[in-house]
Amino acid sequence: MKIKYYILPSLLAIAVLISIWLSSSIWTNPAHYQRTQGESNPTTQVDTKPISSVYAPTQVLETKESGKQYMLTNESVNLITAIGQQMHGYKDAQFKQQHSGDKNAYMRVLRMHNSIMLNYPSEINLKIVSDFVNSAFDKLPNVTINRIVIPFNDDNNIYVLGDKNYKIYRIHVKDTNTDGIEGVINKNVRRLPASVKMLSGVPFINFNKGFKMPQYGYLINKTSQNYYVTRLLSDTQDISVKRHRNSTVYNDENSRQISFNNDGEVNYYDSHPGAISTNMTQFLSNSYKNISNIMSSESLANIRYFDYSNKNSMVVYRNYVEGFPIFDQTSYGAVQMKLVDNTSLKYNFSLNNLQIPVPTGRPDVKLENTDQVINKLKARGYQTNKIRDIELGYQWTNTKSSDILITLEPTWFVNYNGKFMNYNQMLLKHA
Repeated sequence: MKIKYYILPSLLAIAVLISIWLSSSIWTNPAHYQRTQGESNPTTQVDTKPISSVYAPTQVLETKESGKQYMLTNESVNLITAIGQQMHGYKDAQFKQQHSGDKNAYMRVLRMHNSIMLNYPSEINLKIVSDFVNSAFDKLPNVTINRIVIPFNDDNNIYVLGDKNYKIYRIHVKDTNTDGIEGVINKNVRRLPASVKMLSGVPFINFNKGFKMPQYGYLINKTSQNYYVTRLLSDTQDISVKRHRNSTVYNDENSRQISFNNDGEVNYYDSHPGAISTNMTQFLSNSYKNISNIMSSESLANIRYFDYSNKNSMVVYRNYVEGFPIFDQTSYGAVQMKLVDNTSLKYNFSLNNLQIPVPTGRPDVKLENTDQVINKLKARGYQTNKIRDIELGYQWTNTKSSDILITLEPTWFVNYNGKFMNYNQMLLKHA
């Protein structure tokens, strides 16, 4: 017994020291590890990511009985996935529209006491949302929504909300399983004080107090160009290659083109993609199928739906870490699919894939509250009526010393005049 008493703690301490030493070695001498990382050449078989994961909500907001609201995060488990699993038993869904165009009624539901709200980063159809709840909403009207509110009472009602025209729909199910959901949100969850406010006529999450967020380091690998050339152009023999200073471009006889930039960004054009539907539900569904067929499973591992534009016939996905979106992996997000001239599809994505998190040894970053962010932007000349949204996210930054190591630093991202911009970079210049 005494031997175990002394040996087990010693072995544990040694293991921890080795782990710290390895992480330190990667940060201080990454070149040593590049021989084993480099480019990967995945198999051509696709490990499809479930549509319910790609089109899942991305935020959880809790409203206490007192009316106080909190953004919930969990570094140990995927909070959204865990809540979704508790909703898989929803049955006998009955649908009713309650309000439309009433901003005050809409805000009352957004601030409903003793409830949680699941937020989507952009509008989405109920048919797509149905996959998140195990097809429970398949037979309901295919309305467009942004949020799901689940009250913790005994009436078995939930509310799905559409920000456009402030639409409120009630869905009654046999059992909302609030006990199971409450069990998830009360286990190892961090609560950040927040509140729902209006910004340019649209609800957004206001963080009431400053707080700290961790920085992350990630090892990455790069999918080889050959993987995508083989995957996307393999049914033709006539492939031309043009090499430029900053890119390499492949074309085939079927009017398809792949352009690989030196920084890892990829543009793929398909001039004959077959039938294209601009119906939102079909467009989102087809987009999911297309990127699943085109991209490697490594590229799809952490992506979530982020934005949809009916005007531009475009959908954007981003990688997420600990429940927050990553910005500047490419110019467009992690993956973008866009309809061009109503005949062709353009895809933008990256060869670089997140692999293994590694400790950075850097302190947590202190972030200002949202009111301070808005006030500082106003002082720099930015117009508040052009601020559409403010997102907490992570900035993807390549390290100068290594091609296989990146850092993710938390900061605010401001949707200004329709484009997301890094808040710190906005402060460095006038509007």
